[in-house]
Amino acid sequence: MRELVDENPGNGPEDSRSAAPFVIDVADETFAFRRLPFDDPEVTAAQIAEAFGAHPLDQFKILQQLASGEIETKRPTETTDLREPGRERFFVVRSDRTFGFTVDGLSLEWPLPTIRGDHLRELARATDDHELVRVTPDGFEPVEDDETVSFTLAGTEEFRLEQRPDTVTVTYREDPFELERRVWTTEELMQVFGVPAGYKLDLIRPDGEFKELKPGQKIKVREGMAFTSHVPAGQSS
Repeated sequence: MRELVDENPGNGPEDSRSAAPFVIDVADETFAFRRLPFDDPEVTAAQIAEAFGAHPLDQFKILQQLASGEIETKRPTETTDLREPGRERFFVVRSDRTFGFTVDGLSLEWPLPTIRGDHLRELARATDDHELVRVTPDGFEPVEDDETVSFTLAGTEEFRLEQRPDTVTVTYREDPFELERRVWTTEELMQVFGVPAGYKLDLIRPDGEFKELKPGQKIKVREGMAFTSHVPAGQSS
């Protein structure tokens, strides 16, 4: 769970929280949420942006995530009733446009052409039991936490939340291995794969480049990963 920064922590029973009972969570593209209090239960998007420190206002987009999970852009003069449940999550991001996409049929928007995979999972409200996948003409493509997702392709990007399986299938020298979905060490993988003594284990990147795994290195295994091994330089097999 992300830590929220309270803009008015208060110092006692007379603190500002007593005078401002309506609180919202606001973040920019970094997803570092800040908790902002308001006296009035009905606030405009401009007031939210101003409280967040967004100046000049015309260079920012204000978005709200609704109770349904959908995300919509707010006009500066548009008001939100903070008394309604699920109205407390906003984003204020420097941008002049938004990019639409869907998750399980719900309409969402983001004001930048790219977003990190883990941030997209948060927008999609994915749990640890969910796998976020991109819908492509060839099927489903998993979205990894550390990848950069682009919204600049033609058409509206479509994503889905699928029940995450407990295992993944990887290959070692083209032979398939079903592994528990977790973080493995280099040594654990070498033992499972039966890597010959003295050999080094390599991860084959999507671009075909080989990356030698260091002793004790931790690897989060993912569906479709490919591995191989080699004899260290200067040694013969």
